[in-house]
Amino acid sequence: MELLNTPMNDISNQNENLIQSEQNKVQNINVNEYFVDKNDQSSKEYSTFDIKFICCSVFVYLLSIFVILGCLIPVMVLPNLDLYLRIAIGSPGVIFSLILMFFCVYKVKLIKDTSNGKVIVKVINHLCFPKMKFNLDIENTRFDVLREITQDENGTHESFRLLLINDYKNLVDIDLDTSNIKQKPAKFFYSFSNISIGNYGYKQFAKVLNNFIGHSDNYDNPLFFNINKYLKKPHVIYYFSQVLSKYMKFSDHCFTYHLKHPLGSSCVDIIFIIISVLINFVTISGAIVLLTSKNDTIIKLIGVIVFPIANIILYILYKIFKYCFDNIYRIDCIYSKDFDRVFIGIVKYTKTKYINTFEYQMNNISRFILEREGNSSQTNFNLKVIFKNKESQQICTIKNQTQDKLEGLAYLLNERLNINSNNNIDSNEQI
Repeated sequence: MELLNTPMNDISNQNENLIQSEQNKVQNINVNEYFVDKNDQSSKEYSTFDIKFICCSVFVYLLSIFVILGCLIPVMVLPNLDLYLRIAIGSPGVIFSLILMFFCVYKVKLIKDTSNGKVIVKVINHLCFPKMKFNLDIENTRFDVLREITQDENGTHESFRLLLINDYKNLVDIDLDTSNIKQKPAKFFYSFSNISIGNYGYKQFAKVLNNFIGHSDNYDNPLFFNINKYLKKPHVIYYFSQVLSKYMKFSDHCFTYHLKHPLGSSCVDIIFIIISVLINFVTISGAIVLLTSKNDTIIKLIGVIVFPIANIILYILYKIFKYCFDNIYRIDCIYSKDFDRVFIGIVKYTKTKYINTFEYQMNNISRFILEREGNSSQTNFNLKVIFKNKESQQICTIKNQTQDKLEGLAYLLNERLNINSNNNIDSNEQI
């Protein structure tokens, strides 16, 4: 009702003042803030770093071409072959080339996701798509670069290996209550050989990578954990400057012991690689001869199936030998946050499964022992836990190891028990 009594001039003045005030608000906004450089915007959330490999691409592509040509030459030389034989002879070269390009790594792409505190790692193959992708916490991630020297009749050769380390310092992924560490072993490091470091020195390149994710290069690498120094032993048995240690202590909550060299292949692996190459060469050559001959269809069918059958038999034999002689890869020991429980996982040679797992209350354990099988000349030891009620349980058998090389394992397994015992003694004395 009051609006009806208001003069028209007053209403017009009010509208003009309202428009002017709105215009002043618009003029006060700085439109420059809506224009940003692409690099500046992405660096706040994401940034990338590519690590390439030396001469790997040339080797892969040349080998693929030679294999394909090797399979196509018989097809071109023998024009009287029917269509099925042409496909049977020519397709293995294409299949092998695709498999080679799938498994061979072209580059490793690092993506720093600052907002989520993650490092996204993509392992790109020669088909230009990721053959492996995983995320790591920036807090837990470190880089190191090894300089590897090899010698042959042509002289000395230098190469570089990238180590991507996940030390699990924040305990999120190895928490005994909230993570799946009891079902699946931890992946402590990833290794990539023959990387290109550009114009950097290898130590400088490691520093650049750590700086990329916001870490300094002042880092005590757990992959080179010196068990001799930890035990205050004057001599060195298994720690070398360019060789990973069998003992790796990532924190007070986690350590691991490798029965084999962490980067090396076992004797079983090397033997079966040599046998596999020889058998496949013979079976492929035989298959080609049978397929190109004038034998009947049954003989040609045998030539087709002999290759997969030979590889299936070889794979079964490999699994049997690994199970019998080389089944355990490492022993993991992980404590709960308040050290009241301990989890021990016996990791299979595949590195993705446990052979067996154990979880104990610390206040029920008296000690861990390594019991030698047979007389003092034996090199097999049974790892056992002795409970306070005098009962015991065998954890695993460690084969082909000497006592001095297992001293570190015995010490680390009993270290927390000794600390708890000393703390109880101190508490009783104070009382």
